Amino acid sequence: MAGAMRIGDRITIWISDVAFGGDGVGRTGERVVFVPFTVDGDVAEVEITDLKRRYARGRPVGIVAPSPHRTEPPCPYYGRCGGCRMQHILYDHQLEIKERQVAETLRRIVKRPLPPVVPVIPSPKSYGWRIKAEFHLAGGRGSARRVGWMALASHEIVEVERCAILDESLNEQYRRFREALRSGAVRAPGDEWVAWAGGPGEKEAGAADPSGRPADITRIVAGKAFTLSHRGFFQANGFLVDELVGQVVAMSALTGSETVVDAYGGAGLFSLFLGPRAGRLVGIEGDREAVRCARINLDRAGLRGVEFVHGDVADVLERTFVRPSGRADVVVLDPPRDGCGEAVIEKVAALRPRRIVYVSCNPATLARDIGRLAKGGYLPNRLQPLDMFPQTAHVEVVALLTPADGDGEDPEG
Repeated sequence: MAGAMRIGDRITIWISDVAFGGDGVGRTGERVVFVPFTVDGDVAEVEITDLKRRYARGRPVGIVAPSPHRTEPPCPYYGRCGGCRMQHILYDHQLEIKERQVAETLRRIVKRPLPPVVPVIPSPKSYGWRIKAEFHLAGGRGSARRVGWMALASHEIVEVERCAILDESLNEQYRRFREALRSGAVRAPGDEWVAWAGGPGEKEAGAADPSGRPADITRIVAGKAFTLSHRGFFQANGFLVDELVGQVVAMSALTGSETVVDAYGGAGLFSLFLGPRAGRLVGIEGDREAVRCARINLDRAGLRGVEFVHGDVADVLERTFVRPSGRADVVVLDPPRDGCGEAVIEKVAALRPRRIVYVSCNPATLARDIGRLAKGGYLPNRLQPLDMFPQTAHVEVVALLTPADGDGEDPEG
């Protein structure tokens, strides 16, 4: 009986699905069992590691019969390192899983009619795509220090010789830094070391400027130079960022006269491409360094009429638009993983924009915020996932929301 299951028991189970987060899903009796590093179609021998009333968790002891979707992970650290969760799954099937997960997450949380999720746009590179790395450091001083990735479900450091999802220029930087750290040639203060890949016209990690601060980083996006601070946020997949920008621009459908808000605007990535197409654009960002870089980027592009404001998004919306009874035609939202606060959703709905373009790296918080926007009169019109994070359990989604009364159209038809 399922109720007699104990921690440490071993069962053989058929995996029917892959849950958001990357664990395979099986069932025994009334209880769902989540099993990492399995894929739908696997028959797996599983050791139970955690028991709840309605579900259990287990670790795969062996694969009795492999799924046709299974492949051999190329990384020798896979399963120990906490970065990747899908290397054992063929890439085309990863895309199918992520499309299904986005649709199911939205349907479960929003509980309203939704448009079909558009097929996931794949990454041009399924390995070697990451252009920024934040390595963790631990241990004592000098040669005793260790540098690498966080282990799965622990704070241990996994030291690697090479990471399969990093751009090769980053692997080379990591190798040099690790050797210098061991020899005592460099000191690494703190518990993190940040490195950037280099490309044509782009800097790698960046030498320190005369003040000792790491120099700004230059990226090339859709043919334009883009400056950001050494520790600033930027899309990790440098080979799909042009497509992401293109999706936001297309869904905004600007004609040259619109008032646009770029909320959580970072260093101005979307503003750089929306500004020339807008009548007025106001960018909002809470990080001062990002605002500094945004102003550099916009000035370089000759967009001196674009405003970029430092501050809390809800507060800036209130004093710049809501309180003066102003309106915005298009609002772009690109919040961190925890999504927008309720106050932001309230202010955005009060602006009565014709379009809201929401860029999310977390389908669960996207679904929550879509539900909140629905109460304010906005419904999703288009849902476009992009695989910005191959081999991992993460997925980016760009959602277009328009007024429920139909005052707004899908620019893709």
